[in-house]
Amino acid sequence: MTVIMQPVASAVGVIKSAMGVLLRKKKEGINDCDDILKDYKYLNNSLGLELEDSSQQKQEGGEWSMEHGNTSTNVNGKFAVNYPVDAKDVGTPDAWVPRHPELIRLTGRHPFNCEPSPALLVEAGFLTPASIHYVRNHGAVPTIKWEEHRITVDVNGSVKKTFTMNNIVNMPSQRIPVTLVCAGNRRKEENMCKQTVGFNWGPCGVATSLWTGVPMHVFLKQCGITAVTENCQHLLFQGPDGELPKGDDGSYGTSIPLSMALDPAADVMIAYEQNGEKLAPDHGYPVRIIIPGWIGGRMVKFLQKISVCKTPSLNFYHFNDNQIMPSHVDSEQANAEDWWHKGEYLFNQLNIQSTILYPDQGSVVKHVEAAPIMVPIGGDGFTCGGG
Repeated sequence: MTVIMQPVASAVGVIKSAMGVLLRKKKEGINDCDDILKDYKYLNNSLGLELEDSSQQKQEGGEWSMEHGNTSTNVNGKFAVNYPVDAKDVGTPDAWVPRHPELIRLTGRHPFNCEPSPALLVEAGFLTPASIHYVRNHGAVPTIKWEEHRITVDVNGSVKKTFTMNNIVNMPSQRIPVTLVCAGNRRKEENMCKQTVGFNWGPCGVATSLWTGVPMHVFLKQCGITAVTENCQHLLFQGPDGELPKGDDGSYGTSIPLSMALDPAADVMIAYEQNGEKLAPDHGYPVRIIIPGWIGGRMVKFLQKISVCKTPSLNFYHFNDNQIMPSHVDSEQANAEDWWHKGEYLFNQLNIQSTILYPDQGSVVKHVEAAPIMVPIGGDGFTCGGG
């Protein structure tokens, strides 16, 4: 048998590569990236997506509802969110959250952690609809009302300002494509070699969306924060108190260098829309952090608090999640010798990665004896942080 391997890059890989420059471009104005994206009409037309004028923001109220859903990104409705509650969620705190029935659950019923199949991810194309975007939840999805939600900003413990969601959406904004990747993407392959403390992610804990939000440097300037000083070195993000089972206050928190947050080229943002629609519950409604080039675990969902401090976050999840220890250190040694708080093993920027998405693992290629076979191969890949 002769097999001819014919590389055919999927839309995911081709357009990610072509548009990588967008993630590196320094932006000063609201419509900079929108203007560039208009040249990619095949992207928008294929998904039925229209770019909105950032200056015409909605002011909404109430809890998340179906009308916020990402239904406009697929004309035939396959990737819409108007599904009934999954039977697997009945009896859990998430029994109100609509979820795509084809998502692959990785940690049982609850909490919800999932990814799409390779075939579904490729079918969706470059922009991943919110309904099949991978999900990493550490606990139940909080029920938050738009008009009641507040984001507080403090500097070394002293509160400077408090913002409503309508305050946020009326600030200058940007819309850019960003590829999010779970730090555990493809961990199943690692666990097959040596068991880690994490569960088995396949190759589809990755997704690209158009995220709309306030550039962090713009937001911080409105709070009077414009420079790094001796006592202002790090920017801390935190979700709701009591949201999760671990940590002193049950919140999910993490941090980044303040210098990065103040850099317009870094594109850190406070995001409130994904692919032109309000965020879905699983993706952080009503507001979350987006940090291009960093792991998803640093992009706090359900954002409630921003702090400027001299030291990095001490949140339980900042140190006890997303670390790459030396190969000789197992979980028992890490706990006994407190390797978690050494700091130098934190995983932040994404490594170079690529994977074959089709043929999928376990696929069988049919052939006729003595005849050459043309085997299309497609996949995706990414690199960030100058790699």
